[in-house]
Amino acid sequence: MDENHIGNSHELRSHLFPFCGFMIKQSYILSCILAFSIAQASAQNLSGEWVGTLTQNGKPGAFTYQINIVQDGDAIFGTALSNTPDGKNTARFNLTGAWDDSKLILQEIVQTEPEKPRWCLKYAILKLNVANNALKLEGDWKADGCAPGKISLTKSSGLEELIASETEVFSMAGRWTGTLSQNDRKHGFYYEIQLSADGRGVSHIVAEDNGGSANHRLEWSFSVADSIIIIEESALTEKTDPRWKWCIKSSRLRLRQEASRYVLEGAWEGYIEGNTPPEGRCAPGAILLEKPILTRNIVKTIEQPFQAYEVSTQRQAKIMSTVEVNNANIRLKIWDNGTVDGDIASIFLNGEQLVNRHRVSKYKYSIPVTLKEDNNFLILHAEDLGDISPNTVAVSVDDGTREQIIVLSSNLKESGAILIRQFKIE
Repeated sequence: MDENHIGNSHELRSHLFPFCGFMIKQSYILSCILAFSIAQASAQNLSGEWVGTLTQNGKPGAFTYQINIVQDGDAIFGTALSNTPDGKNTARFNLTGAWDDSKLILQEIVQTEPEKPRWCLKYAILKLNVANNALKLEGDWKADGCAPGKISLTKSSGLEELIASETEVFSMAGRWTGTLSQNDRKHGFYYEIQLSADGRGVSHIVAEDNGGSANHRLEWSFSVADSIIIIEESALTEKTDPRWKWCIKSSRLRLRQEASRYVLEGAWEGYIEGNTPPEGRCAPGAILLEKPILTRNIVKTIEQPFQAYEVSTQRQAKIMSTVEVNNANIRLKIWDNGTVDGDIASIFLNGEQLVNRHRVSKYKYSIPVTLKEDNNFLILHAEDLGDISPNTVAVSVDDGTREQIIVLSSNLKESGAILIRQFKIE
């Protein structure tokens, strides 16, 4: 890719930000983007991971190309990763850009890895299309001193993430979701952790009464010998209610594998933020977290409704739990397991709407369902987050033999989902 050349940001600046000036420094591009207003703004949300290929005129083969972006209004921020066709060389970039009606305008502004050799800093205009129930970005790129080419990207979904992490080699790293209980409270908390391979991570907790939600920084270690993970939250990084005091938690959880999920389960203890452990102790409790196991065959059966939902709603669906049932005739129940705060939700099963804009209450709203597929995909779609964000709802799946209860969390960008599998002896 003409690695001896470095592109610049002139075209993006002149196209989007003529008032910023040609010699503007890269550190000011962000403020210029935020100041820029596109007359015909779109509600399209492009945040997430996009993967695909990049070609360059006159060069054989295709580069693999990936962008991870966040959209704030019409402004785009993120990173890009490019690999040569032989897979031997990789470069990373910081990028910026803007969403202009039906086009994504991107500019790589700096190469972060490697230090040398230098790659092209690419400027691209990509058109958004929908093909086979998938979102695609396609268009041309160019850079100063480089032969131009084309980019084609498809938006990744939670399915690809789960397949890659769970069917090849198991890893503790990744997202775990579930519930946290506390001995002095009747209700449970929605709780999730995101573990990084370097022993760090973050946790997210949602209260079903006062308190809203909070994020904590954490560190973790895993003992293979006894299948125990130790998680230590070190600091609170964000909370929705500045007046609320959260527990800084330590937990010791045992790993086990079931037919369709990995489970972490055990006890936690902690102390109230702003205090020290001896005098500021919290009432302890228990944690139950899980990671679904999805095979490629399972994904094939749910991929179409999964992607159709994401395309039609512009929200990502995340499978948070898997349950197995022994009967095709089941009963679903939904209710608010905490403080009733006005949550309004819809329920989709295999792409069909079962419940439309239901105001969730303590009353367990019951729906009889006959499963038509071996693998069934149920989504909690938040219509209104109520007084306490995000939207958390208890969902019961009862097959007549046993009742399984899951707490799902959804917001206006991401929807919690359950994979309901009919148990069959192969």
